Amino acid sequence: MASMDTSTARLAPKAARAPGSLGTGDILRYALASIFVGFCLFPLYMVLSTSLKAEADIFAFPPAWSFRPIWDNFNDALFVFGGTGVMPFLLNSVIVTAASTAAAVGLGAMVAYGLTRFRIRGGSHLFFFILSTRFAPPVAFVVPLYLMVRQTGLMDTHLALILIYTSMNLSLVVWIIRGFFEAIPVEIEEAAEIDGYSRLQIFFKVALPLVKPGLITTAILSAIMSWNEFLIATVMTQNKAATLPVYLGGFSGSMGLEWGPYMAVGAIAVLPIMIFTLVLQKHLVRGLTFGAVR
Repeated sequence: MASMDTSTARLAPKAARAPGSLGTGDILRYALASIFVGFCLFPLYMVLSTSLKAEADIFAFPPAWSFRPIWDNFNDALFVFGGTGVMPFLLNSVIVTAASTAAAVGLGAMVAYGLTRFRIRGGSHLFFFILSTRFAPPVAFVVPLYLMVRQTGLMDTHLALILIYTSMNLSLVVWIIRGFFEAIPVEIEEAAEIDGYSRLQIFFKVALPLVKPGLITTAILSAIMSWNEFLIATVMTQNKAATLPVYLGGFSGSMGLEWGPYMAVGAIAVLPIMIFTLVLQKHLVRGLTFGAVR
């Protein structure tokens, strides 16, 4: 009888965990995730906190975790350093990033749709050729690009950077958006064609709205790459079209590097692209997971 009771107890289901309670494994995962997030965000915290510190607090030892924030560093960064401050360089970055991203996404969507919907002789080889432009590092193309830009008289212009960044991001856009177009059933477009839509109308009114998450995802990735690019912008610009990374690379005051204004410029450089990404975060997540479940 005792043995029967023991076997019955073993077969009895374990008590269900109360809703909202966390097990040991869950607590460990959350702790590890929190540590990882803190590790990733710590550099951003250092940039923002240093930009709000006085010089005495910046060089204090042990570090001053509690301090009285000041805005003098931002005032110096915006209006003093470099003669004109950071605003012209910020405007250059916005112009180049916005134009190159729009061009890359627009052209890339057309190319990806054409490769997906039309039978082109050697289409798979053409797609591989487009993708192969990402294989080599950008430094390998600096010299030929410099010679081309100099011969065409486009040195230190927005147009030169826009054309180069568009060509750099185009292959990435084609590669990502092609997968989105392939996931769209052809029957939807055939139905639109029966309704009298032209191929161009199908592309703009049917196909593009369906791949909106992919367009936004590629736009965010292209914008980040264009915004952060330093090497080509340094070689192709001098002053008129120099972007924020170039300004940060040559940032220095009369007494050497001044960390307060320097970090203020860094915060100004980080915030626009961060806000842009956070605003479109929902579409970014949908775009990165699109097609994961069929």
